[in-house]
Amino acid sequence: MELEAVIGLEIHAQLKTATKLFCRCAVSGSYASPNSHICPVCTGQPGALPAANQKAVELAAKTGAALNCRVNERSVFARKNYFYPDLPKGYQISQFENPLCENGFLILSGGGKIRIKRAHLEEDAGKSLHAIGSRRLDHTLVDFNRCGLPLVEIVSEPDLSSPEEAHEFLVELKKILRWIDVSNCDMEKGELRCDVNVSIRKTGESGLGKKVEIKNLNSFKAVKDAINHELKRQKELLLKGGNVARDTRLWDEKEQRTVPMRSKETAHDYRYFPDPDLPPVDLSRERIEEITRSTGKLPAEFKKEYMEKYSLTGKEAEILTSGKHLNDYFSKILAPNPDKKTVKTAVNLINGQLLARMNEFKIAEEEITTRCIKPEYLLELASLISAGSVSASAAKKVFDACWDNSLAPKAALKKLGLKQTSDAVEIEAWAREAAALNKKAFEDLKNGNEKAAGPMIAFIMKKSGGQANPGTANEILKKIASER
Repeated sequence: MELEAVIGLEIHAQLKTATKLFCRCAVSGSYASPNSHICPVCTGQPGALPAANQKAVELAAKTGAALNCRVNERSVFARKNYFYPDLPKGYQISQFENPLCENGFLILSGGGKIRIKRAHLEEDAGKSLHAIGSRRLDHTLVDFNRCGLPLVEIVSEPDLSSPEEAHEFLVELKKILRWIDVSNCDMEKGELRCDVNVSIRKTGESGLGKKVEIKNLNSFKAVKDAINHELKRQKELLLKGGNVARDTRLWDEKEQRTVPMRSKETAHDYRYFPDPDLPPVDLSRERIEEITRSTGKLPAEFKKEYMEKYSLTGKEAEILTSGKHLNDYFSKILAPNPDKKTVKTAVNLINGQLLARMNEFKIAEEEITTRCIKPEYLLELASLISAGSVSASAAKKVFDACWDNSLAPKAALKKLGLKQTSDAVEIEAWAREAAALNKKAFEDLKNGNEKAAGPMIAFIMKKSGGQANPGTANEILKKIASER
């Protein structure tokens, strides 16, 4: 029996607002004192009335627009009823029948189209802190600082068919959310959380198998590992003639396995109903169009442009569009409209020396314009390399000298005495000397072995103090070899 995976994702991303979704409490940092950012509204005190945060509504609408969703002019807040100690109201304000955004999609790098069912607003719950096995009696403390934080919940259709696709979807989604500046997506701080729905069915069938939900996934790697384990577990059950229980499971990182949390067969209904304290969210078509325009060009559009206009590889374009700040840096290099050769050289400098140094000094992408070499200096260095004025080995020294922006590349080249020469007369003299000292290699070159030029070019570079143009040296060696 051949089986295939059916995977759907539910992602919660915390929106970048200064205050909570329905009250004026400040969004607290992860190191804030417990219960220091709370009020009667977010803790559900009698008589307290919520009011929707307009900025959060607009950021959620912007998210939907970037994910090709239809942004609805009218959406409705609903109460999602359940009991848990970190939910002081006994319900969570979310959206159900009339969400803010729906029917979108996200395209993966391989061209796969993953449908997005909805993207809606929801308030966060609090945080339970368990002290199990302490010297005192086991107990749980509750911090309500997170209560009411603004979330956008993004729900995919069950279109993903492998752990690798799920991982790629999350990477691409995170890139877009950070690109349009709606969320920081820091998983360590709980700003991005993901639940996975996994089932399997006979290959070719259109129906869905029994869905198992996996929670407690704190990294994209954990998502991938948990799906792999769950698919294996479900397949083994079915191939042995057993049944897959419809339940919610937790991912045990240490044991690398899923463990049961609760059965979905007996789970209670959330009993959604429209929140009587909150009016519908109304956005004019003009405002929706304005929000949609504010997303600007997205990574996929830039990637396509770079590959078509500058002949960059898919991998090169993917790196350059991996973050908005890096892409903005590269856009400044392109602004003077350099030729393709110079652009390619600049890309090599970015993907090699620039990113390596940022990694070495732990420079965040957001700091690229303040702690790294100016884009105009990097372009100037790329132009010098393309023109043959500086060798590849010397270029690294020039890059290092220009890193703190105290020197422009031309000035650094002059100061370091590293300007590359393409003087044919001077290089030919060195080439003839190299041929005389490396007779075996020169004979091999004459016989058509172009790799034999290596030792002679090395001699020329040493003789010139690294300033001879290796390309010119190679051509002159070939010319001399053809003479004899």
